[in-house]
Amino acid sequence: MPKIQTTREELIVKSTEVFLKNGYYHSSVADLAKACEIEKSHFYYYFTDKRDLMNQCLIFFSQKIQKNVFDISADESLKPSERIKRMLGYVWNLHAENGYGCLFGNTLLETIGKEPFFEQTIRDFFDRWKNALSHLYAEISLPDNFEETAFDDIERLQGSIMLMKLYNDKSLLQRAIDQISSRF
Repeated sequence: MPKIQTTREELIVKSTEVFLKNGYYHSSVADLAKACEIEKSHFYYYFTDKRDLMNQCLIFFSQKIQKNVFDISADESLKPSERIKRMLGYVWNLHAENGYGCLFGNTLLETIGKEPFFEQTIRDFFDRWKNALSHLYAEISLPDNFEETAFDDIERLQGSIMLMKLYNDKSLLQRAIDQISSRF
């Protein structure tokens, strides 16, 4: 029998797992409802449709990453080396064990050119990543363009997450993390 009580956050967290595993287009509302142990109609109490749910998943996890990664870059009570260590530690914990990749990267690759609704949310996420890294790189006075270096490192992380998923090899993500950490 389906679960009767649930919260919006529980639906988002459990739905995100389904989206990560199956992708946006291969996750039906029936799949999502089953994973959340609710009736399909219960989703519509919280979300307009699957697109709204996916966007709310992106926003929810963007806020978690804001708190656990981006905000740390500005915490001047910590040395820059400690900040990057914490930021990249969170990235490792988030991606090394799930085996399905990055919610933002996966959604972008799957929906680009087909579902422009998600593009701004995803772009905002990656812009905040770039700003967080740029802030740290400026603080340690990297000789290169801070924003360009930050963007290169985001590419390195995202690429390593995709290849880690493809080859089932966590060392690819670890190597990217080590390369970024070596700047400090």
